[in-house]
Amino acid sequence: MSYQFGNTSLERLETCDQDLIYIMDYAIRYSPIDFGIAEGHRSKERQKELFDEGKSRIDGVTKMGKHNFNPSLAADIYAWVNGKASWDRDHLNVIAGVIIAVSEMLFDDGVTTHRLRWGGNWDGDGEVISDQSFMDLPHFELIEA
Repeated sequence: MSYQFGNTSLERLETCDQDLIYIMDYAIRYSPIDFGIAEGHRSKERQKELFDEGKSRIDGVTKMGKHNFNPSLAADIYAWVNGKASWDRDHLNVIAGVIIAVSEMLFDDGVTTHRLRWGGNWDGDGEVISDQSFMDLPHFELIEA
């Protein structure tokens, strides 16, 4: 089955860097689990709110997050399962595998100029989840190659 983004996800994705748009647009077509874009660009006020709630380690005031750039250098996703948004770890892990594989393929093919970092493997060592001090499974951000 091939999925596609709905209008709300497309609007959120349009606030992102072109490399993220390419990656997410390609990944949605090959993911075995449907997903949407929860957030692209984020205001400094929204960033501070998430920091105060403990959902981010960056406050947007003393340090800008990748979501705070315009266009955004980060996107957050959610799984779309049984007609509703889900942040279930298993679903997000499967989707992350697809997104990361797609990002590497597009980078290797010269379509994108950035690599991608996932909030379930911040240090990029391949040891997912268990060795991370802060889990942000819906989060994907562009990094310099």
